[in-house]
Amino acid sequence: MKRDSEQIFDELLIIRCQERDEEAVSLLWKRWQPRILKWSFDFLKDQDLADEIAQESWISIFKGISKLKDPALFRFWAYRIVQRRSMDYFRLKQKEQSLVKEMGKEQIELDTEPITDQVEVMLRTIKELPEMQQQMLRLFYLEKYSVKGIAKLMELPEGTIKSRLFHARQLLKNKLMEVNHE
Repeated sequence: MKRDSEQIFDELLIIRCQERDEEAVSLLWKRWQPRILKWSFDFLKDQDLADEIAQESWISIFKGISKLKDPALFRFWAYRIVQRRSMDYFRLKQKEQSLVKEMGKEQIELDTEPITDQVEVMLRTIKELPEMQQQMLRLFYLEKYSVKGIAKLMELPEGTIKSRLFHARQLLKNKLMEVNHE
């Protein structure tokens, strides 16, 4: 197989990354980040999720790059990591959906209690959020799970749970601002 100068340069970068050269790590990320994002997006068809999966993939790539025996195989190795992370997401999504269904059955109806207008608006707004964000907020605030507990329950890294909680809060905040300005 004939290799072009770009592939040879990437192989040299990977060797330098394996030697823990920070400049090479940065350059490898800059060169490959668009491809990793594209691969992730091709699987997920959602830019926010693609960004998250790409970030998780990079963590795995940099943790395992020293074990890569043939730098020429980096492209295929990195692609497999993105693919596995994407498939993990789909499996998790299925688990989340069944968990949401179970929690929905057990949820206490709040309509029987008198509540203020603000709380009513808040609850209505939360119900408008995507299921994943609703679940994150419910587990953290209502069920009083810790980030560590949610991570264990969902079999995800704590950093991912923190990120999802942050995005859920931001989305809720934005929706509440829209409601208040109407």
